[in-house]
Amino acid sequence: AVVSHELRTPLNAIIGFSDMLLHEMFGPFGDPRQKEYVGLVRDSGQHLLNVVTSILDVSRIEAGAYATEPEPFRFAEAVDMCQSMMRLQAEAKNIRLAAQIAPDAGEINADRRAVQQILINLVSNAIKFTPDGGKVVVGAKRVGSRLHFWVSDTGIGIAEEDFVNLGKPFMQIQNDYTRRFEGTGLGLSLVKGLVALHDGTMSIESMPGEGTTVTISLPVNGPRGRSDKSDGVLAIPALKTKGHAKGDRNGSLRKTA
Repeated sequence: AVVSHELRTPLNAIIGFSDMLLHEMFGPFGDPRQKEYVGLVRDSGQHLLNVVTSILDVSRIEAGAYATEPEPFRFAEAVDMCQSMMRLQAEAKNIRLAAQIAPDAGEINADRRAVQQILINLVSNAIKFTPDGGKVVVGAKRVGSRLHFWVSDTGIGIAEEDFVNLGKPFMQIQNDYTRRFEGTGLGLSLVKGLVALHDGTMSIESMPGEGTTVTISLPVNGPRGRSDKSDGVLAIPALKTKGHAKGDRNGSLRKTA
């Protein structure tokens, strides 16, 4: 708590005051470059705050100190909020952001904030690694006593040799496309940890050059208790899938947690 306070308080001040300057609350800018630079300060502060928050959340999960507060809520509401938050990021790249929520998705008993974090991290990653003009879809359906939801994209996909590093903190896939983006690799690590805390599972299916689908399965009635998978380690190595099972792409790669 002390570390969180010491890191977040000055960052929130930087973000808040720079936002006030951007809105010219103390008078207009004398030079357009001044507004541009203040905007960069604000955006950099927000990015750093997001990184700090992710680091603290991952640390709490690994230490077994992340407290979940399950409550019943409609999953579609979490998807709507995610779409609202991610819309500008998608529009900046002319990416179509769509939702395919089955009528039977209904309610889930889970930590609402954690589920929203999962969705936002997955959608943000999908948009980041999908070229301009692509598509990102959030889908969900009820399967027995579990809710399956997924984020699929028409992005660059993941090479087989990169699967081993998926979800490791501070590890990011490196290729000609991803080098254009800065990242910590914390997003997927946080997602795995939050899924594990809910007694959930996560699988990743990808075809290089065609796209990636990340599928999450959570118990509708909530977790039975603290999962013994809180480290979020992906236990099954990357495999080339064969056949025509629903949701599979011939020759695609799959990894499961």
